[in-house]
Amino acid sequence: MNRVKLRIVGTTGAALLSVPSLVVLSAGAGMAADGNQAVAVSNTETVQVFMDPTGQVDVARVYEQVAMSGKGSVDLVNPIEPSGLRNLDGFRTPDVVDGNMVGTFKVDGERRLRTVSSFTKTLPLDVRVTYMLDGQEVKPGDVVGKDGELEVSYTVRNITGASQELSFDDGIGGVGTATEDVVIPMVGSLTTVLPSNFTNVRSTGANMAGDGRGGMKMSFTMTLFGPIGSPEASFGYTATVRDGVVPSASISALPVNPLESPSFKGAAASYQGGADTGVTLTGGASTIDTNLLKLRDGAGALLAGLIQLRDGAKTLNIGLSDTAVPGAFRLADGARQASSGAARLNAGLSDLDDGANQLAAGTNTLTDGSAQLADGAGRLSAGAAGAADGAGQLADGSAQVADGLDAAGAQAPQLLGGLAQVAAGLDKVDAGLTQLSASVETGGGDLDAGIQQLVAGLGSKSEPTTLIGGVDAARSGIAGLTADGGDLDKLRKGTDDSKAGVDASKAGVDEVNSGLSDAAAQGGAIDRLAAGVVAAQAADCGPACSATLDAVAEGIAQLKAQTQEATAGLTEVSGGLGQVSPGLGGVSTGIAQVKAGLKPAADGLAKVECGLSNTSLTGVCDADTPGLLEGLGRLEAGVNALVGGVVSAVGVSSDTQSDQTLRGGVHSLQDGVDEIGIGGVALIDGLDQLSAGAGIVASGNADLADGVDQLATGANDLSSGASRLDAGANKLADGAGRLADGTETAKDGAGQLANGNAQLAAGSDQLATGLGAAADGSFKLSDGLGTASDKAPALEDGAQRLSDEGTQKIIAAGQATAADYGAKYAALEAGALRAQDEGMAYGAPEGATGTTAYSIELAGATGESGGNTGRALGAAAVFALAGGALLLRRRV
Repeated sequence: MNRVKLRIVGTTGAALLSVPSLVVLSAGAGMAADGNQAVAVSNTETVQVFMDPTGQVDVARVYEQVAMSGKGSVDLVNPIEPSGLRNLDGFRTPDVVDGNMVGTFKVDGERRLRTVSSFTKTLPLDVRVTYMLDGQEVKPGDVVGKDGELEVSYTVRNITGASQELSFDDGIGGVGTATEDVVIPMVGSLTTVLPSNFTNVRSTGANMAGDGRGGMKMSFTMTLFGPIGSPEASFGYTATVRDGVVPSASISALPVNPLESPSFKGAAASYQGGADTGVTLTGGASTIDTNLLKLRDGAGALLAGLIQLRDGAKTLNIGLSDTAVPGAFRLADGARQASSGAARLNAGLSDLDDGANQLAAGTNTLTDGSAQLADGAGRLSAGAAGAADGAGQLADGSAQVADGLDAAGAQAPQLLGGLAQVAAGLDKVDAGLTQLSASVETGGGDLDAGIQQLVAGLGSKSEPTTLIGGVDAARSGIAGLTADGGDLDKLRKGTDDSKAGVDASKAGVDEVNSGLSDAAAQGGAIDRLAAGVVAAQAADCGPACSATLDAVAEGIAQLKAQTQEATAGLTEVSGGLGQVSPGLGGVSTGIAQVKAGLKPAADGLAKVECGLSNTSLTGVCDADTPGLLEGLGRLEAGVNALVGGVVSAVGVSSDTQSDQTLRGGVHSLQDGVDEIGIGGVALIDGLDQLSAGAGIVASGNADLADGVDQLATGANDLSSGASRLDAGANKLADGAGRLADGTETAKDGAGQLANGNAQLAAGSDQLATGLGAAADGSFKLSDGLGTASDKAPALEDGAQRLSDEGTQKIIAAGQATAADYGAKYAALEAGALRAQDEGMAYGAPEGATGTTAYSIELAGATGESGGNTGRALGAAAVFALAGGALLLRRRV
């Protein structure tokens, strides 16, 4: 039974040899060896430092151990410190060439080489300790034997920093740089045991537990590199002391690769994830911002088109109100005046026609009278008196006819002048209508082109380079990130899983630490094993057996010390895991906050997309609320309808009255005016003829009067008078015929003139009414476009404001996140490279694995002397234990 227990002890002791330096040897790379087998080589360096109670270095040594396993021959070249070099495996001094321990070694199974030498390099850690007693700083020796409130503060600083320029993704497609002081990443712990006369112990950063002997064991963990930790750690405790002392303390530290260490690679990955998230966030926000600026520019183009359309509408309104409508009213007035003149002309012609009829009847009577005169001269004398009266009446009637013809002749040029004014007015109206149609068509075309540009800029979801496509892509991207089970949820789940793994690892470490603590505790398994050895030593089993038992007892004592140090190391590991877990929890919370912050952005983009077009998101947008795209479609339809209506109503140069257009009506009026003008010319000719006939009639009447007068005076002149009377009657008959013909022609012209004037008046009234309505419509159009142009800048300003106050801030936050996390992860990468290249104090043989650990002992102050020397001698046995434990295991 004892043999089995001793075998377990020996094996455990060999396995725990590396615990003081927190180093677990790993299989090294194969090195040159004889035969087909290779020898694995690993190298560990343990720097043992003794300091006074304030942190000043007293003694520093470096212990080298080269472990070789396999079978073959190894040509070893191991960098070491030659100063004070001693061989811990024998008395032969190792061969040293250019700072390297060299030699050829045969290996069959396992072989170790151990040396110790002075540590002459600069320690990577600077340690400072201060002591305050009752609020006053004191030296360590001043605490001894005193009572009061003792405050001890430790400051450990990683002084391996070197300035480096770091590169990282700046979040906008470029490379950001930052100059940082990069240290070799190191982790460690400080352990001290406060005696039982220390009461009311308080500390915010320590893991505290009883030591089983009435004292308080305190352990502080240190992560001496950023961004996970800090190159400098400050901590300590406060206690009420009686008969005070300064307890000693132990510091264990070693370099670590944060990208590979299970304790830190999860946190490092979270920094990388944060940087990637910042880049993604910046890219999405930049896309949104670009599309917002497109929206702003489109709104500007819309505003320019609305202003142009508003100005065109104003011009149309001015042309209609100031020119077309007044001209139409003047045309209507002229038509009414012409209609009144035609009525008067028609009345005069009726009178003239009545006079002509009377004249014709008189000439017929005259002809008959002249015939009768030839037959009966006897009745001449009797009828002379009646003839004289008839001749007087005839002279009066002819004078009236002459006056009427003169009046008609005087009115005719005025009528033709009025017709010229009407024709000129109609020409202006026709030109104004032509200009109106061209202006409306040109303005409508420009407005339609502007609307088409806006529609093209808005685009659709299937066109990612357009505004709607860009907004939809940005919304979809953010929705994908924030969707349940999306990238952010996956990232958070990975973080939570990492945290769960860290928590599980910590629980395992705590469980192992508890088992080792129980084994090393007073009266534990190791003490019981030592008691068994003591009992065996009491029996006299001979010199060889006694020597073996002595070695076993020494190994057990060393095993207990090593186990206690191992529990300190495991406590540090547990503390480090305890720091990582909350950090991962914070990362998970931060991811949840990012998701919560992005969800409103996705909802806001959905509203923007619906505002651009209510058909872009089926089931999300309100189908009864048109978007900008639908509004532009309606505006385009309205503009086209307006332009088409105005152009169609105005007509073209070939239109007539049957086309029912404004220009067709004007052309019909012009034709009527032309016909009236032709009738007026014919009227003037007829009036001239009537005037000439009236002159003849007047002359005949004068002759008739003279003849009648002469007839009364003498019958002798009857024959000649009858002859002249007959001739005058014939002329009068001719004049009366011509007068009748002229009056008929004048009556026809007057009728045509009356009809033309009536049509002109009706058309002018319709034109004036239509132009008035068009003027009112153009004013409303101008006013509406003015309102639209006043409102349009709000869309442009809103897009700019959303860019300035929304997406730009998201871009800035994303850039800041990408830069912050990118710089931190770059610092971790740079630190990992330094840990890989500079982590060892002196270095390992080529092809071998190697690690360096630092063990620092801070001396206490108890009033006794010689403590440091004793600890130095004890430390010298750290590596000697390896050989004894191995020998013990082989013997047993």
